[in-house]
Amino acid sequence: MKVAVDFEECLKDSPRSRAALEEVEGDVAELELKLEKLVKLCIAMIDTGKAFCVANKQFVNGIRDLAQYSSKDVIVETSLTKFSDSLQEMINYHTVSVGNWRMIVTMSPKQTDYAS
Repeated sequence: MKVAVDFEECLKDSPRSRAALEEVEGDVAELELKLEKLVKLCIAMIDTGKAFCVANKQFVNGIRDLAQYSSKDVIVETSLTKFSDSLQEMINYHTVSVGNWRMIVTMSPKQTDYAS
């Protein structure tokens, strides 16, 4: 991406400066498109992460149900309870991470029109 436009040429308002300015505007427009695409991909990733967290919570609840069902076998019940507690900690971490990313993405500046 070409960043610099010759200031002296701009003062002269020469065809060369106008062409350079158009090129830079094109680069900015392309950059905007790429950034918008990246934000959309990030939002999709966050939404998928939320679905993953929900599915994991359901899985942990299933393990806890199985642990309660196995209350007659102390070893099985204890093992399943410890396993579900460990998974719950991971889910809590993922949930916080997904929430933080969602907040970061939604705080991004809104789309602006630089061509105007």
